[in-house]
Amino acid sequence: MKLNKSLLVSLLLAASLAISCAVEPEEDENLAFDRMMTSWIRVNYPSAKPFGSYGAYVLEMEKGDGASIGDSAYVRAFYTKRALDGTITDTDVEEIAMQLGSYDASYNYAGNTWRMTQGYVPDALEEVLRTMRSGGNAVIALPKSASSHLYSLYDAFSSTEEANNYIYELEIDTVITDIISYQDKEMREWFRTHYACVDTISEHQYFKKLEEKTAETDTIPEGSSISVYYIGRLINGQVFDTNIEDTAKFYRIWSSAREYTALSLTFRKSEEESSDSSNDVVAGFEQAILKMNYGEKAVTLFNSELGYGEAGSNPAIPEYSPLVFWLYIDPSKD
Repeated sequence: MKLNKSLLVSLLLAASLAISCAVEPEEDENLAFDRMMTSWIRVNYPSAKPFGSYGAYVLEMEKGDGASIGDSAYVRAFYTKRALDGTITDTDVEEIAMQLGSYDASYNYAGNTWRMTQGYVPDALEEVLRTMRSGGNAVIALPKSASSHLYSLYDAFSSTEEANNYIYELEIDTVITDIISYQDKEMREWFRTHYACVDTISEHQYFKKLEEKTAETDTIPEGSSISVYYIGRLINGQVFDTNIEDTAKFYRIWSSAREYTALSLTFRKSEEESSDSSNDVVAGFEQAILKMNYGEKAVTLFNSELGYGEAGSNPAIPEYSPLVFWLYIDPSKD
């Protein structure tokens, strides 16, 4: 069969276009970022080599002379996170935040606690940290490919911003073997110091009434709606939340975006009801309220398992944080 000349030209043209459209597949985004990091390293730290198996670069390090970081350890650390152009994108170092003019009284500057197992921090960083001890510090360049392949529970490594190449300046403050025992010790010392007692309502929760009204008022009926005022603090004294407007202003955490009114809760004392509580508060808060009556004031301190757990609540509450709450139940009844 003979092809028409014009048809043959058309076919050849179509084939040519098809070939020209079949360009090489797009380059993996991580490779482009890795090349960017490699170029940055070559200019700024020409003698630096990739560390270990995951591609981090250790730019500076003092290993420290304290406790070593074991397989199941936790580290309390301070960090500053920079882009390659030197811009600080995040820090929990108070002095640096003040110098930048980004200090926020509601933010956590008490250090962060990270678990050194099960991928809680990127493998590349964990690999470096395991060579260090408490009291150590390091500057680590982390390519995007070494950080973005793993989900991280912690905000220092997993954020809403697009993954990128970052430089981490880290200081290892404390190495912790048993996080629950460590918190229990912190809480016991805090409560003894401030209240000269160790009153508990559960294994990991302290509670003391500051103003008792039981003899003067009726007990709170099951299922009643109650109004609660509170001040929430970290164990270092930092106020992270309150629904008392004057207190919010005093501690510089006041926001025009919220209303400062009593928190409305349902008082449920039976175990069956409280286990399926509709109250939008952490367990330690609710358990303390159940020990109170109208018009009473109390203080409670509980560990992270009864609070915000291993993730904390960004940006005010770091991971594994014991929490202190001052509580007051309004005597007015609905």
